Amino acid sequence: MLGTRLKISGYERRHRSALLDLAWHSQWAHKHLDWYETDQWLDGEMGDVWLAWHGDQLIGYLGLSLPIDGWSWIRLLGIRDGRMPGLVVRELCEAAEARCPALGISNLVILMITNWLPTYLRERGFGNEDDIITMSHIGNRPSVSPKAAARIRRADQRDVAAIMQIDRLAFDAPWQLAEHDVWQAIRCAASATVATLDDKIIAYQLSTRQEGVGHLARLAVRPAHQRKGIASALMHELLLDFSKWNTTELSVNTQLSNLPSQRLYERYGFFRNGNDMELWRKRVR
Repeated sequence: MLGTRLKISGYERRHRSALLDLAWHSQWAHKHLDWYETDQWLDGEMGDVWLAWHGDQLIGYLGLSLPIDGWSWIRLLGIRDGRMPGLVVRELCEAAEARCPALGISNLVILMITNWLPTYLRERGFGNEDDIITMSHIGNRPSVSPKAAARIRRADQRDVAAIMQIDRLAFDAPWQLAEHDVWQAIRCAASATVATLDDKIIAYQLSTRQEGVGHLARLAVRPAHQRKGIASALMHELLLDFSKWNTTELSVNTQLSNLPSQRLYERYGFFRNGNDMELWRKRVR
């Protein structure tokens, strides 16, 4: 029986090819939505990874991001097609959860973006924490420029510390970014801008573009400067950028409970497109 021969080990560099091969070919693979490909994330040693072996064959893997304030994302989770998913997920989770206290992890979270995960993670004590909605904007004609005292300019590496500070003030766990996430996001972004007032950064946005479709990945304003048209100014400049590139579709994700963000996007013509996700969480004892 497979369960009597299952071995769990920690990831090492020599396992890289086997993990990437399994992640590429398996139909049962989860990858968190961020700015890293799996090989980049592994090579950057941005978390902890456990592997499940059947003899010499890799049949599963689980990777956790480095925690921020005790919260960690299930960044990678995959199993070889048809290989007793319940057993493999259970043993990988048990190994990871046993290490969580030593790693400073008190909460595990995951975006439910694959349909095979809920059954097995529910058995592990995960449950719905929040709903994430997706909104779309169609067209490339930005509205009249809003009146705001801030100046909008391109973001660069010198802005990482200021962006991180705004991120910590504007978002709660698990949505906060690590320093390497911010810099990678700026590098990958099609549009990365900051709003400044008296030469101080008070807001930022990061957006991607792929195959003619844009995505507003991040927008945040210092709490002291919210509701003063700063977010609208960033949004206006973003739509101008995408208009220049003749990109007519832009999407954004936000929490169902975040009504102020939804109202901002609705003012700019965004609408819910039905591609929603659930955020699941488990408190680690």
